[in-house]
Amino acid sequence: MLTQLDLFFRIGNTVLLVLLALILIRDHPKRPSAILGAVLALGAAAIGSFEYTQDWDSLELEIPLNLLCAATPVAFWLLSKSLFEDSFQWNWSYLLIYLVSAGLGVIGHYITFGDFRGMVHWVIRSDVAYNGLALVPLVLINSILVILAMYHALREWRVDLVESRRRTRMVSVLISGTIILVITFVEFAGLGKPRSEMMNTLVAGFFFLIILGIYLYSIGFRSGKPDHEFASETPATPQQVFSDDEVDEEELAGSAFIRELERLMVDERLFREEGLTIGRLAERMGMKEYLLRRMINGLLGYRNYNQFLNRYRIEEAAKLLLAPETRHLPVLTIALDVGYRSLTVFNKAFKEIMEMTPTEFRNRHKGEIPLPG
Repeated sequence: MLTQLDLFFRIGNTVLLVLLALILIRDHPKRPSAILGAVLALGAAAIGSFEYTQDWDSLELEIPLNLLCAATPVAFWLLSKSLFEDSFQWNWSYLLIYLVSAGLGVIGHYITFGDFRGMVHWVIRSDVAYNGLALVPLVLINSILVILAMYHALREWRVDLVESRRRTRMVSVLISGTIILVITFVEFAGLGKPRSEMMNTLVAGFFFLIILGIYLYSIGFRSGKPDHEFASETPATPQQVFSDDEVDEEELAGSAFIRELERLMVDERLFREEGLTIGRLAERMGMKEYLLRRMINGLLGYRNYNQFLNRYRIEEAAKLLLAPETRHLPVLTIALDVGYRSLTVFNKAFKEIMEMTPTEFRNRHKGEIPLPG
């Protein structure tokens, strides 16, 4: 039996999450991250609603709620991919992963409890069979998906040029992923042992505060200039990117930073340096790293440092693949010469920019002499 305070928190969580999902769909109906964020919010709302809907004994309601809950870990993983991978695209294999996850949930719950209803809330069930071992595959796949989401958040954190997205990587996804993993294993460890009313209320209240904060943030109840203003690929003006107290305005107006960057990358061919980090480039530029990130993102339109670096490396590689004096060289030699550590990374970057592999590029343009410059 839920206390009044517990019931208030749970209903509040459900309402806020549903409103958040509606706002995401309304404001960004074609953006994958918004759609996945909405699915995640609705899945979280469904998970939180089971404890006060089980008394309704409505099979028609619990089946769709279960299916929505099963999508939550998949949506969390895909949300991380869509937020942090600029090349993210929908793939039919994602649907297969969801079906496997949902199938494991149904089978595991049926074996453990004798039915499949309310399959996300294990702690409120007391009639457990086989010590819950049938739920182990579900716990494992859900945990793997959450860990993958955290991996995507961390993988390219150093080369992310969008400041607001860098903070999202470190705060939102990592903290959320850790909380999800902890709750999953705590509930599994206490399988069949109902929590106290006090613990239920504290947990519901904790999530109510978190969800309320996310909701207020999403609808704009925050001060200051939003960082995502410079997250687009459309270059901004120098005055939009830097404040007067950070960099001299006359130097910005003359595009001195852009000229110096082009000098290092084009004249000195600094991009050929293996493992050239943005920190190393900032040292050569004589400026702070966060200012260089903001400049490349805001003035040049790049969202990822590797995209910026690949532009120079692939242009140089294309010339070497066709130049009479170097066209005989193996592709690996050229890849290493322009700064790549492996052929696999080089091939991937080359294909993303040229839409063909280096070998295909060389064969297609065989006999052509590259233009200088």
